Amino acid sequence: MIKNTLKFFLISLSLSVLTQAGFVPPGLSSNPGIANSPNFDWSTTNIKNNPEFFNNESNFFEGHDIQFDSDLHGFLNAKKGILTGKPIGRVRKLAGIANAGYNSYDNFGAAQFFSVGRNTSFTGVGVDTGNGNEKFEIFGGDNDGAEKNISIQVRNKSDSEKYGAHSHHDHHTGNTVIGHSPLVSNVIRLHGMGIQATSSDGRTKTHPFALEATYTQEDYDATFSLPELDELINGCLFLGWLNTAIDGNPNDITGDDRWVHAVQGNFDNMPDNPNRHDEHGVIGNAFIGTLQQYIDGTATSIPGLNKAAGEIRVGDHGGDPVSNTVWAIIDHNSDFTVIPETSTYALLAGLIALATALVRRNN
Repeated sequence: MIKNTLKFFLISLSLSVLTQAGFVPPGLSSNPGIANSPNFDWSTTNIKNNPEFFNNESNFFEGHDIQFDSDLHGFLNAKKGILTGKPIGRVRKLAGIANAGYNSYDNFGAAQFFSVGRNTSFTGVGVDTGNGNEKFEIFGGDNDGAEKNISIQVRNKSDSEKYGAHSHHDHHTGNTVIGHSPLVSNVIRLHGMGIQATSSDGRTKTHPFALEATYTQEDYDATFSLPELDELINGCLFLGWLNTAIDGNPNDITGDDRWVHAVQGNFDNMPDNPNRHDEHGVIGNAFIGTLQQYIDGTATSIPGLNKAAGEIRVGDHGGDPVSNTVWAIIDHNSDFTVIPETSTYALLAGLIALATALVRRNN
């Protein structure tokens, strides 16, 4: 009875927030489209200066549970890629983990390097962290440009990113980069896949690739979240990206920056608005299943939008609770980790997503 009452209260509170009138700050473009460059004046509108903007979900693209309409959402279908097989002899490398202490977000271990020649697949580039079965691995197409020297570094989740340091009430306290979403896994820093100069908001564009992260059950249980399937269905377990520009300055990491969904950092298949700066906003629903099941099938994260078998669509994302993996199709180099939202926030999501996810999973 208490649980149902809490659930009703939280849903009512969420609906109240959504109905509040938003405002259009400087830098916001009103028309959806493909964004290949920074499209928001973060120095003018950011969490430090305008926290009320980021607390109002009506200011962001309403992408969860979206039903694809080619006339309205054609920009979501603009960029896809083809995966190629792992080169013979390529293996993941064991990475050294640096201790991030309380909030040393830039303290990473020694880099592991992977040289990827022209017309050679990115698939198989990745690291094991030494923390049980935890690993991060890339699946991608051929490198059609100059040779790439990819580096992957690892740090542990800092004390300020663990369960207990999160906020139940205010996402924008400025105390820690997690808001109310503690980290599950350690953190990797992925560099070297760029195909154009780093943009002024700190992102580096790449060719589309899939990044898969495997976490340990013990680390997941330490976040006191709902069972993984529930969290995935509710959009509350995902591959995370550290958005370093949300405080208006992409050049350093402070407590005003935020871990968000990895697809929010994408350049393509994104609306031309600041959706990537909404901590909890995401376009589409999680595909419930392994990355290989997604690759082999035709379903995407957007109901009504399909792809060919073997293709990846920038922006798709999902996870498999059986193998303890989450994954996302992205086109940027950054810091990545695994993130759940705590169970209180998972209650806010509608149960209709369950039927949708299971139908798509069984097709």
